Amino acid sequence: MFMKQIIFCLLLIALATPVRAEQITMDLSTATNSNGNTIVYSTVYGEGYYNLTHVWNDTYNDADSCSQIFTNDGVFRLSHLPSGLSYGGMSWEGFTLSTVSQDTANVFGCVANGGMAGVGTPYVIGYYSEWVSASQGYSSNIIQLNKEYYPEYVYICQNSNTYKAITQGEFNARAFTDQATLALIIQALDSSMQPTATTTYYLAVDGKKNEGWIKVPLRSLGKTSMLSFSMTTTDVGNYGANTPCYFALDGLTINTNPLTAIPNTTIQPTTNGTKIIQNGKLVILHDGHYYDLLGNRY
Repeated sequence: MFMKQIIFCLLLIALATPVRAEQITMDLSTATNSNGNTIVYSTVYGEGYYNLTHVWNDTYNDADSCSQIFTNDGVFRLSHLPSGLSYGGMSWEGFTLSTVSQDTANVFGCVANGGMAGVGTPYVIGYYSEWVSASQGYSSNIIQLNKEYYPEYVYICQNSNTYKAITQGEFNARAFTDQATLALIIQALDSSMQPTATTTYYLAVDGKKNEGWIKVPLRSLGKTSMLSFSMTTTDVGNYGANTPCYFALDGLTINTNPLTAIPNTTIQPTTNGTKIIQNGKLVILHDGHYYDLLGNRY
């Protein structure tokens, strides 16, 4: 009887002990292809638009072994070439990895010249293909998780090629006016690839353009095992977006538990932060947190 009481007490203690949240950040140093082979960056490959120097050397490889990029022992799985076609090494979509450290308008560069860890460090380049997304019914850029987590935040940076297009009107695109917008839409998906929540970060809006790594909160997306990334632009032609749909990503962080504590702080909305659409509502993004249009954090 005494032993039963001890066991019962221990059970109550175990049930009363809160489960410790585990925070996981995407670690690009652990990146492998679908076969588990470590990602290798090219030293010299191609030229001009197709210059793969300091980029994953299998970016144009349409073999099954290159259909995904894995990190953190499979916790994160990034889509690569979901169409399965590179057209002889001339096309790709989805995600690839880059260490390009010069902002030369290359599609594989970013204006920060490196990842969150500094110049020349790895980061993710996403190319959103409207055609592939329309043909398969969901975005070409999907990040799958090995189970359901609560996304916390991700860092987003302007792609070098895209930045030149919206500032100088290169690559068949028009230079942006103060009324033009370029948006990155991030969605949580269910098992049927249907969105359950959405947040939108503007890479260009009101004449302002992303010029470095910005922390974008994702807590409002809720619990999910899949994230979708797509882009929209106001510069559209007869064949879709004129603006090159590239973006850079790093530091994606997820948690096993939701985080609910929010300090009661305010900002000056006229001088701090940038506009962002959060589940259909216009809010202010500042230092990785959301504020209403009066400057109150929520």
